[in-house]
Amino acid sequence: MFLLKIISVLFILFTTALNARDYIIVQSTTSTANTGLLDLLNDNFFLKTGIEVRAVAVGTGTAIANAKRGDGDILIVHSKLDELRFIKEGFGVERFDLMYNDFIIVGPTSDPANISNKNDINDVMKQLANKKYKFISRDDNSGTHKKELKLWKIADLQVPKDNSYIKTGSSMANTINIAAEMQAYLLTDRGTWISFKNKNNLAILFERNEALFNPYGIIAVNPKKFPHVEYEKSKIFINWLLEGEGKKLINNYKVDNQQLFFTYN
Repeated sequence: MFLLKIISVLFILFTTALNARDYIIVQSTTSTANTGLLDLLNDNFFLKTGIEVRAVAVGTGTAIANAKRGDGDILIVHSKLDELRFIKEGFGVERFDLMYNDFIIVGPTSDPANISNKNDINDVMKQLANKKYKFISRDDNSGTHKKELKLWKIADLQVPKDNSYIKTGSSMANTINIAAEMQAYLLTDRGTWISFKNKNNLAILFERNEALFNPYGIIAVNPKKFPHVEYEKSKIFINWLLEGEGKKLINNYKVDNQQLFFTYN
């Protein structure tokens, strides 16, 4: 019996070593990829540690769903309630505040809905609910889409159901592109907006509001739930981002001389 136990332990150690990877998989929101930040971080981390980071850039909802299947070692997303639920359900180990920026409401420079003169987000949403004005929604369960739904709700409004409300089911960059072509309003994160080149007579019309705060969290996938994940390597990456060179890279990263993301402290 004792011999069998030793053989069993050795087998587990052998198979664990056999399945070990020299890379980690990050399930991430698209905004970190669209802005170029994720590539910068991953390349520098590899140079520092020799650990490759392979990123899967999708909407927050899809990233979380992928991680719940064990298809990833780390989660970087921006929907805090869903992140905390992910941990409560046993899929993640611990959530850390990684960085933040904010959402903005963009629309035609002519601003037919006249939202640029508003000070209250509820008044802005009430204007945009008017079917005279086109509004483009990602409608993809992403962090941006979740924020948009929340904004309709806190303004005590139903999501518009007429033809003025256009669903893309696509990425932030593609959604901005469609809004530019249609000269419509939309909600976007500031980082993607700054990085987007084809603005085509669109402009920021409402910003710097508390309701538009956009925090990003980072979570290691739970090895107790998925023994195959590279938890030790994930911890090295997370610590590097929170305390090491990664934090400096995030704060120093700029596009068109504008800082896209900010870390805490």
